[in-house]
Amino acid sequence: MYWLQKFKGTMNVRRLFKRTKQKVTFFILLTISGLLFLCTILAPEFSSGPSVDISCHFVSNHSLPMLRENDSLPIRSIFFIEPSCVSNLTSRQSCAIESAANSNPNWQINVIFSGMSFQTADNLTQFKKSKNIKFWKINIEEFSKETPFEEFVTSGILKRCHWGVERTLDVLKYLMLRKWGGIYIDFDMIVARPLGTLARNWATRENEEEIADGIIGFSKDKIGKSVAESAMRNIQSNLKNYNFCKSHRLQIMNGVLQGMCSTPDAKFMSSATCNGFEVYGSHFFYPILKESARDFFKPGEIRNHNAYTYYLGGRDTKVYKAKKSSPLNKLAKKYCPKTYVLYSNDFGF
Repeated sequence: MYWLQKFKGTMNVRRLFKRTKQKVTFFILLTISGLLFLCTILAPEFSSGPSVDISCHFVSNHSLPMLRENDSLPIRSIFFIEPSCVSNLTSRQSCAIESAANSNPNWQINVIFSGMSFQTADNLTQFKKSKNIKFWKINIEEFSKETPFEEFVTSGILKRCHWGVERTLDVLKYLMLRKWGGIYIDFDMIVARPLGTLARNWATRENEEEIADGIIGFSKDKIGKSVAESAMRNIQSNLKNYNFCKSHRLQIMNGVLQGMCSTPDAKFMSSATCNGFEVYGSHFFYPILKESARDFFKPGEIRNHNAYTYYLGGRDTKVYKAKKSSPLNKLAKKYCPKTYVLYSNDFGF
């Protein structure tokens, strides 16, 4: 009987060991699965999109005057922001600046670089006689101090994010509009009409379903500051939800207006439905939809001569060269003639 009891005891120990081994194995597998899941969720935050270099943002050597938080700018200010580390202006960027200055001679055109620093003025010759254009350098770490963006700017997220250029632009855009008010314009636009007749606070539809982030105007009044602060909160929310670097565009104004307007449908957003914040139709600023932007570069005529701006399609048309008889060439000859002459056969890149 003793040997039988001993055998049973041995079997119990083996069963206990087997159950314990199964539990440990299950726990290890569960842990590994959890880590893989977290990697899947968090990895896009810092790996999606093209690899870019924004190390120049943190270099102190520069040849432009520094724009600081305590500087004063005119109420009528237009902002262009270049957040990348490129060393020269493209023909499109130059045309955007020149056309904005020509169409709005009573506004100060602020061209702000968070990374690029001109060592020579060779590629600025077309602006030498333009009294309303100012070129600035800005340090994002210094400019974001004592703002809601200070912590994550200093944390180095922008350096690790593969969409760091785009997120730098978002941060600076709304910090500047919150601080000074004015109008922000993408570099990929040609400005054809004065913007001073527009509402104090406004955005525009890019199409029937989306609000554009490429051109917006905020004043320093209660509405303008409220919308700018909502945009800043939207950026922070994207960071917390791990959406910060998953796409080159966050559609910030879409989210802001859906939260403040009485309708979530962009087609029906207006000052009447958005508490005094105006939303213009796409035909005023995006007369050719992004999907058809290649038409700017093909032989043809200009569509909609009453538009305030013409959007050239951004990264989707980056490699296209404008034909001589294209709408883009015709717009450039009229609204940025110096740039058109300067870049000659390379205009459009």
